[in-house]
Amino acid sequence: MKIAVSSMGKDLNSPVDPRFGRAQYFVIVDSDTMQVVDVIDNTSAQAAAHGAGINAATMVAQSGAEVVLTGRVGPKAFVVLSSAGIGVVSDISGTVKDAVELFLSGKLQPDGGPSGVPHQGQGGMGRGGGGGFGGGGGRRGF
Repeated sequence: MKIAVSSMGKDLNSPVDPRFGRAQYFVIVDSDTMQVVDVIDNTSAQAAAHGAGINAATMVAQSGAEVVLTGRVGPKAFVVLSSAGIGVVSDISGTVKDAVELFLSGKLQPDGGPSGVPHQGQGGMGRGGGGGFGGGGGRRGF
């Protein structure tokens, strides 16, 4: 099985990038050999003002990965990955190798939905309730 991990570097010892759409790289690991079989340079991370998650999800889907290990993934990217039959496991940290080993041990299960929804009380520039200020009279997101 091919496992895609959002990463800050190009090898197994690189830290997991907590951002899916804006991750620097996606390291593709063969679960049978624990070898890196491909590294995707996420060109949309810096180039795209909008749609980075969708573009990143499309690149990962084209890699043949069956699962993605990442920190957070937004709703649009989640839909693209799910539509391609790719499982998503979020809230991952540590190194690429640690993440893959943890997944293979059976301790991690694919998510049922997106994890990166910035307009739900996390501040930022989301389009949801509160205009990006956390909604409901909460703390302002700046």
